[in-house]
Amino acid sequence: MIETRDPQLAVRDVRPDLWIWRIRHPGWTDEADWQPMVTGTCVDLGRERLLLDPLVPPPDAKAFWERLDARPPTAVVTLLPDHVRPIWVAPKVMDAAKRAGGRIEMSVDVLVGRYGCAAYGPATFEEGQELKTPVRTIAPDVILPGGAVALADPRGFHETPLWLPEQRVLVFGDALTERDGELRTWTMADADGSASRALRAVLRLPFERVIISHGEPVQSRAEYERALERRPWPASPMHLFAWKGDLATVRRLVERGDDIAARADNDRRTVLDWARSGGHQPVIDYLVSIGAPASR
Repeated sequence: MIETRDPQLAVRDVRPDLWIWRIRHPGWTDEADWQPMVTGTCVDLGRERLLLDPLVPPPDAKAFWERLDARPPTAVVTLLPDHVRPIWVAPKVMDAAKRAGGRIEMSVDVLVGRYGCAAYGPATFEEGQELKTPVRTIAPDVILPGGAVALADPRGFHETPLWLPEQRVLVFGDALTERDGELRTWTMADADGSASRALRAVLRLPFERVIISHGEPVQSRAEYERALERRPWPASPMHLFAWKGDLATVRRLVERGDDIAARADNDRRTVLDWARSGGHQPVIDYLVSIGAPASR
């Protein structure tokens, strides 16, 4: 567990009507498959001010709170279920709350209570991350206050990226991540290529930049195009379906020729390793029967 009382807050202006902040997630551990620093976005759209996927810093973080107090947000938007983020607390406090079955206050609830703004997000949230605040459901093609447009989920994880036409910016939750200086798509539930097609379809929009939550947050359109040519991070769709225990889809991917010996970029584990970590015996038995290798 990381022992620190420093949220490592950094605020960055992207353009006069768009700024981001990066902050260390208090729930991050060495076992997490994402980096400790996460990004939130603030965008001004006419009279509206939207905060996207916020994780708010401590009350004494003037670099953040003075900006919002000077112009309060009118809406808070959560782009996917597992981006309901807590307020920042010391990791020890977060860990103690988890062990005690307690609950850390959520950033959306704090912002709505402080500023009286509206909250938008997915139809359902993960267990234990439900909000006290009533949430207006967003879905593909919904136009949010100020003209931000919700896009279709590209990955199969209930994500609604946002298109900001005035800023010519796309904001993603987890569909993309930066690793080792390269923008990558994140492992997708993509047995039929629909996720790749959805991400390519976004190229019809005249965006110039992309903002992501994990890794270097501001990326160019050219780097987005390059990301679509790279393999997903950290592993193939077959890894994901094996871990989820979806035997029918694993069989279908094998039959179409997907590589059963492929290794994940982050830990070099194979499809069989992922099946074992998911604990799905039928998938394990099938992979063993066709000679799928393990990493050890």
